[in-house]
Amino acid sequence: MERLLGAGVVERTLQATVALLALTPIVTYVLWLADGCDPFVPFISDMDIPLRSGFTFTLGYALGGILLATTGVQLGVLRDRWMTSARMSQSWVNLNRFSVLAAVAAGIGLFWISFTPWDEHLGLHIVQANVIFSGSVIWAFCVTLATWRLSQEEGGFSDVLAPRAAFSVLAVVGLLGMVERVFRYTGLSTDLYALEERLQFLDEGCVSLNEPLLSQAAAFEWLLAASMVLIIATFLPEVRVLTRAHGEEE
Repeated sequence: MERLLGAGVVERTLQATVALLALTPIVTYVLWLADGCDPFVPFISDMDIPLRSGFTFTLGYALGGILLATTGVQLGVLRDRWMTSARMSQSWVNLNRFSVLAAVAAGIGLFWISFTPWDEHLGLHIVQANVIFSGSVIWAFCVTLATWRLSQEEGGFSDVLAPRAAFSVLAVVGLLGMVERVFRYTGLSTDLYALEERLQFLDEGCVSLNEPLLSQAAAFEWLLAASMVLIIATFLPEVRVLTRAHGEEE
């Protein structure tokens, strides 16, 4: 376990997580366009339906989900140790532990959804997506709030607080914008028929993007996904602060 918490291992895990979560939708989108699908703007999971882009979607997000959960645990344990050594109150320790649960839930959801195309299991796919979106935003909020408190104990945390907070705000905007556009399209109904109607317009695996509200919702989803990648990337300089403190304690 200690080897998994070393600075070099945690940094490499973070780098791999950022790379996979950034490159997977980009490469998948390039393949989506190469298959002749509409460019503006698919939901990320729309690209799971065509064969070639579906392969990169499944491979990238399956691995990305595992790495996301792993990173969440690594950072959570390191922060837990730092907070304990700094004798911070139990409420902040509990907040950090709750953030770990949110990260693991998002990681599991991401891994699972990579094997659940929405055209085959729409209801389950939506549940998985909700776990990913809510888990990610809850994690972002918790770690940002905890960073603010940590910055009062150690100046090194102050350097990442502003960008992390800004990216977290963007993530919330992405989530709220996506939900609002989807609800406007479905009419605040839990009936999935409005979304299932899109299956009638499949063209060799390409989903028709002729609904402006859904295209706008998809754009907000891309904003949310990009924001989460950027938030994770802000932990790269923080790892040294966390591991240095633990090393000095030993």
